[in-house]
Amino acid sequence: MTQPLNNMLHARMENGFTLLELIVVMVIMSIVMAVLLPRLSGQLTGSSLQSAVSDLGSIATAARFRAADTGKEHVLAINSKSRDLKLLSGNKNKILSRVNLPEKVTVGPMVLLGKPVSGPEMQIVFYPGGTATPARLRFSSGDNEILNVLVAGADGGVYVR
Repeated sequence: MTQPLNNMLHARMENGFTLLELIVVMVIMSIVMAVLLPRLSGQLTGSSLQSAVSDLGSIATAARFRAADTGKEHVLAINSKSRDLKLLSGNKNKILSRVNLPEKVTVGPMVLLGKPVSGPEMQIVFYPGGTATPARLRFSSGDNEILNVLVAGADGGVYVR
């Protein structure tokens, strides 16, 4: 009679975790998160900055290829106030693509043809021959991270420093 009772008690003890075990696991997880979270948040900011530059490069490449393909100028419009990037058709009245920059990323200062842009929008023209209006701009994040971007006039390429 004692044999089945011992088997039942032994089986019940193997089925789950004790409250103490769960609390220990929660404390360990909390410590790990407290150590790793500040490091991860810094990487996410850098990631959003890289994402903004990547978006700019993608739209510039699309503008360059569309200009070469259609034989018409295409425009990359960068607006520092609304924080968006737009690909405009040759006649500038049709938006072909639009991307909003991540929240923490700001744009400025912007330089077009060697002169500072006074308004919030800069328009870089990509020509059918593969050239572009030379431009420079700066992307920055709230954590004082900065990426300088150059659009080369000779080849229409986007370069990051």
